[in-house]
Amino acid sequence: MILVRSMDPGWLSNAYLAGHGDGGAAVVVDSGAPLRPLFEAIERHRLRLVAVLTTHRHVDHVQGHGELTRRTGARVYALAPEAPHVPSALALEPDVEMSWGGLKVRVVPLPGHTTGHAGYLVEGAGLFTGDCLFAGSLGGTVATGASGDEDAQRAVARILAPPDATPIHPGHAGPTSVGAERTRNPFVRVLTGLDAEGRGRCTALGRPGCLVVLARDYDGGTKAWVRFDDDGADALLPGSRVVLPPAP
Repeated sequence: MILVRSMDPGWLSNAYLAGHGDGGAAVVVDSGAPLRPLFEAIERHRLRLVAVLTTHRHVDHVQGHGELTRRTGARVYALAPEAPHVPSALALEPDVEMSWGGLKVRVVPLPGHTTGHAGYLVEGAGLFTGDCLFAGSLGGTVATGASGDEDAQRAVARILAPPDATPIHPGHAGPTSVGAERTRNPFVRVLTGLDAEGRGRCTALGRPGCLVVLARDYDGGTKAWVRFDDDGADALLPGSRVVLPPAP
């Protein structure tokens, strides 16, 4: 398996190329990073790009789709609820398996960050999680198109289903694995009952609530899991949008 990652220096967003050996079929997962390393690998390994797989609609994950399709003729795919928001995307159904020669891909629904957010389990390469899960953190559930924290929690359970050795390739920053996230991710540890929920007070988005988890995010900032007082709903959001009470 040939695996190439390109990362945008500003967004820290990744574009991935996964190819089934020299002369084989290849897919790109997301395109929000410089594409030159991917095109160089396609040429060097004589790969045939057959698909551009979209995790979700946000510009830092789709900005290079047009160039990829123009230069290679590859088709763009997205999970069915997301496809209307991604130009020229063909709709995929959850858990469908696709195969191009020896290259095998399963579509893994990971809603929460957006309604139609998808992950892709590529045989021999690992699981591409987009903005659902990062190394040590989770994606937010309050941005444009989000479907909420309940969906995000179910998505995390799907990510944890493969064996612990399964590589994870997030939508931002560096790689990780299922086992590493199960044991080291503060949000996952609370979700799976390894750690207790926090009980500190906070205000987020102008609403009072309980700060369940506050931990480091992929970009050096923080991510917060908040439970609001007014309706009991949970949300994942940047720590910069959370106000803590003054120290006594």
